[in-house]
Amino acid sequence: MIHVQEDKCIGCNACIRCCPIPNANHSDGRVVRVNHAQCIQCGECVKSCLHGARYYEDDFETMMQLIKKEKVSFIVAPAIKSAMDGVWRHVLQWFKDQGVNEIYDASFGADICTYMHVEHVKRNPGAKIISQPCAAIVNYAEKHKPELIPHLSPVQSPLLCTAVYVRKYLRNTDTLIGITPCLAKGDEFRNTNIISYNVTFKTITQFFKKNNIELPQGRSPFEFSGVRGFDGAFYPIPGGLKDCLHVYDPYLTVSTSEGAHKVYDDLNNYLRTDKSKLPVVYDVLSCEFGCNSGAGARADFESFDAYDIMVHAKTWANTRKGNERFHRAIFKDLRYEDFLRKYQNRCTSRMPTDSELDEVFRSMGKYSKAERSVDCHACGFKSCKHMAMTIFAGNNTPENCIMFERKQMIKMKEQLEMEHTNLQRAVTEINSALRLLAGKVLPITKHTEENSVKNDIIKKDMNVLTKDVTDIRTRATGIKKSVSEINIDIDEYRKILTKIKNISDQTNILAINASIEASRAGQLGKGFAVVADEVRGLAAKSAETLKEAENHTEHILMNIEGIKNASNLIMEKVTETQNSFIQTDEAVEDLNRNSRLINDSVTEVSVVIDEINSITAALVSEEDQ
Repeated sequence: MIHVQEDKCIGCNACIRCCPIPNANHSDGRVVRVNHAQCIQCGECVKSCLHGARYYEDDFETMMQLIKKEKVSFIVAPAIKSAMDGVWRHVLQWFKDQGVNEIYDASFGADICTYMHVEHVKRNPGAKIISQPCAAIVNYAEKHKPELIPHLSPVQSPLLCTAVYVRKYLRNTDTLIGITPCLAKGDEFRNTNIISYNVTFKTITQFFKKNNIELPQGRSPFEFSGVRGFDGAFYPIPGGLKDCLHVYDPYLTVSTSEGAHKVYDDLNNYLRTDKSKLPVVYDVLSCEFGCNSGAGARADFESFDAYDIMVHAKTWANTRKGNERFHRAIFKDLRYEDFLRKYQNRCTSRMPTDSELDEVFRSMGKYSKAERSVDCHACGFKSCKHMAMTIFAGNNTPENCIMFERKQMIKMKEQLEMEHTNLQRAVTEINSALRLLAGKVLPITKHTEENSVKNDIIKKDMNVLTKDVTDIRTRATGIKKSVSEINIDIDEYRKILTKIKNISDQTNILAINASIEASRAGQLGKGFAVVADEVRGLAAKSAETLKEAENHTEHILMNIEGIKNASNLIMEKVTETQNSFIQTDEAVEDLNRNSRLINDSVTEVSVVIDEINSITAALVSEEDQ
């Protein structure tokens, strides 16, 4: 089966260009993948991919496992001689040494195939048939052109003729593996269920090279099991079946067509041609140089080398005697019916109607007949119609059409020109707006700088005022302290007054007592009475003086309390003022900081404006050029 290594695919469409089936590839514009349901396994894309993105897988790994655990027999296509020139016998002997049971020559099956074609023509006079040794041709008929099925030869291919002979006439029940140059043989084997696996020459060669397997020199003792083929050995060359048929009947009308770029168109023409003009046998091959150039043959195929090898095989066949060459002793016992096959219509695709095709063309931007028949092949297809059919089938997109892309580019160019005009207009408007913005920014910068200077002055004045308030606070604190000390002194003074009052009271009492005693003494006490009266008068005066002193003290205390309250009020106001100064100072500092930030931002905006002005001026200059 053919696969795509997507990281190597560049979407060059080489695979589409060489493919005979439009819907066998699925392109998303980046990677071209394989549509396996539509692929006929002709292998042309593998041969044409220059980037190594296309590759195939056969049953080689399965075969190597089977050899180890069960009986396996090979049926080897005659193209092995050109695919492994000079070493093919050693390669087959190596597999025998690994445990392969029997190895049969499919050249003998090709001889059977030729014989049965002749027999079919004899049994069906007037019949016109298309040969079917090529499995890719059979895939094409079954998957895409079921109208060809009634025209296909019912005779099995050379490998299957060999397999039928091995199974029915040699009674070999081994698992059969076909060793071939063809990828499509895998489909043939699955659809006929006689040969189980398909392994290609190229995979075997790569295996030997990768594992550094050295083969012996000189002639190998290997010989095929059973019967060798003769004329069938040159089936792999173009017209091989034709040459073999002419060995039996030189006058049989046989024409040929080879190559994927030609044979499928020829087959379509075959259907349109009057039956009377058709050859009895139409010998067709998908590969241009026959099976020798199959995708599974060899990477370095040379047509002249391959043809030379096949000519030697033909010369060798010509040296055989008639009975041996035509296997008369064997063929007389073969039943014609054993070597026939039936075909199945496997077509799943649907052709679009004219209206559906018209809708696809419209999606591609193709409206006129001329636009729909440009057939530039850039997309890889033979015609615009083929491209439209693949889009209808979901295997392609309009974006892969170069005309579609060109129209899109023109449309995009027009849009770009319109956007350019709009851009130029926008640039002009931006320039005007930037100039206006620049004019607005400059006064802001100027005012910001002025505010910053004024704020610095205010901050200095605030610092001086804060210092003065601090001095007032210090002095108010001193007054408060002095008042407190005066209060202490007055308290001491009041204590002294209290003592004086006590003394005055005692003196007054003493004077009263002295007067009493003087009255008692009579005449003798008169002089003492006078003294007592003076003492009492002095005590009265002392009491009056003391009363006045107390009144003055109370008045002083009231004044001191007023001073104290005023001092506390001053302290509170000073504290509030100082806090206000601190907050004002912080606000001024914040204002200064914000002014600096605004100034910096304005400076940055000015720089950006200058840069934008330069860029837009450059853009306008470039566009004008």
